[in-house]
Amino acid sequence: MEKLSSNQNTGMTRKQFVKGMCAAVVAGMVVPLAACGGTRGDDASKNGSSGSSKVSVGISMPEQQLERWQIDGDNLKKKLEEYGYEVTLQFADGKTDLQSSQIQNMANQGANYIVVASIDGTATGAAVEQAAANGAKIIAYDRLIMNTDAVDYYTTFSLDEVGKMQGRYIVDKLGLEDGKKGPFNVELMSGSPTDNNAKYYYQGSWSVLGTYFDSGVLKSKSGKIPTSQDEWQSIGIDNWDRQKGQAEMENRINSFYNDGTKLDAVLAPNDAIALGTVNAVEGAGWSYFPIITGQDAEKANVQAIVQGKQAMTVYKDTRELAKTTAELIKDMVDGKKPEAKDTFNNGNKDVPSVLLKPISVDKSNVKKELVDSGYISAADAGL
Repeated sequence: MEKLSSNQNTGMTRKQFVKGMCAAVVAGMVVPLAACGGTRGDDASKNGSSGSSKVSVGISMPEQQLERWQIDGDNLKKKLEEYGYEVTLQFADGKTDLQSSQIQNMANQGANYIVVASIDGTATGAAVEQAAANGAKIIAYDRLIMNTDAVDYYTTFSLDEVGKMQGRYIVDKLGLEDGKKGPFNVELMSGSPTDNNAKYYYQGSWSVLGTYFDSGVLKSKSGKIPTSQDEWQSIGIDNWDRQKGQAEMENRINSFYNDGTKLDAVLAPNDAIALGTVNAVEGAGWSYFPIITGQDAEKANVQAIVQGKQAMTVYKDTRELAKTTAELIKDMVDGKKPEAKDTFNNGNKDVPSVLLKPISVDKSNVKKELVDSGYISAADAGL
C-alpha cells in the first residue's frame, strides 16, 4: 500500500486509516474487500464460481521438448479456462533455475493456485515454499515435490503400476511364466535421478523382474543391475533424455553385444529413452529389435510400436490427469475438500494424492486404446 499523504498532517496512521475504512463498510460504504485485511490465500477459496473476482492459476511445466508436456500443459490450461479462471502456462526448458524463477513470478503476480510438474523435485522446494508463503496453494503435477510442507496436493498415475506393467510385459514375451529358462539378456535403465517418480517406476519393475535375475533366468552382460531397489539412480538417465539414453545404449551395445550375443529385452522407462534405444539398435545394424518398453504413448513411439521396433508403452491419458487436476482446483475454489484417497510421503509430510490408472499398450491394442479413444489419430499412429 502506498503512503497516505493526505492523512499525514492529521497524524492518522495507516493502520488507523484501514481500520476506519473497514468500519465504514458496516455503515454502508463500498470498500474493496482486500482493504479490510485478509490474505490472498484466504480470498482464493472464496473466488471462482461466486464471481467475486478472478481466480488466477499458474502452470509450470518442465519443458516442451518431450511431446507429453506440451499436451499436458495445453489440456490443463484449456480445462481451467473453461471454469473461467485466468491461467498462465510456462515451460522451463529443462532448467531448474528457470522453473524456480517462473514459480516465484507467478506467486508475485497473484496466482492463487500453482501447478508444478517439477524438473527436480528437490530443487523446486524453495520456490514453492515462497509461493505458499505468498498465499498460493501448490499442486504437484505428475511429479512429487520433495522435502517441503508447501505441497497441498499431488495428482499422478499409479507409479509402481507403470513399472510393473513394463516388467510383466518382458516376463510375458520371454515366456518366463511358461517355464522358459533362458538365460535371457536384459539391460535395465531407470528415469532421471532427480525425479522421485523414477524410483517408484523402477521399484515396480524390479518387483516383477528381480526374482528372475536372482534365479539366473535373466542376466545383464553390462552388469548394470542395482543390488537393491534403493540404488535405482545408478542406472538413471538424466532428465529422461533421448540422446542420453541413446548414448548409454550405444555404449552397452558396443561394449557387451558387438560379438553377436543377443540382447533379448531393454527396460526403457519412458518413450524418449525407448526411442533412443531404437536408434541405437538401428545404428548397430542388427536384424532384429529386442523387447523395448516405454511410457507416455508419444506419437513417434506409437509408430515405432506399429512398425515392430518398440514393443510396448504405458499409456497415461494426460487428458484425464488434466481434468482431475482442474477439478481438484475447482473444489478448493468452491470451498470443498478435494477427494484424495491416497498419500505419498515427500520426506516432510504425507501429501494427499489422486492416483489414476495407466494402461499397457502394444501393437495389439493401439487402435482400441489410443485411436478409438481419440488420444491420437490413425495417421499419427501410423495405421
